[in-house]
Amino acid sequence: MLATVASINSANRLKARLSEKFSVPSHIMQTPSALTKEGCGYSIKFDNNHKNTVEKCAKELHINIRSFFREETKNNNTVYIKE
Repeated sequence: MLATVASINSANRLKARLSEKFSVPSHIMQTPSALTKEGCGYSIKFDNNHKNTVEKCAKELHINIRSFFREETKNNNTVYIKE
């Protein structure tokens, strides 16, 4: 699953807190261009079952999650479904 955020700083803060406080593994990636109108942005990628924890952590840090997307593979292509 992906949680999109506005900046690399927000992504770094969220990733660090997820790891330190909640032991949630995640990594930072540029948001795929198909998912953002501005053509830029960053996402935190994490396992689907941690969505509620990611939301809670972002609220604690006052970080706005723009959107959540679930990843699926269809016909050997990755597709993103907005949650």
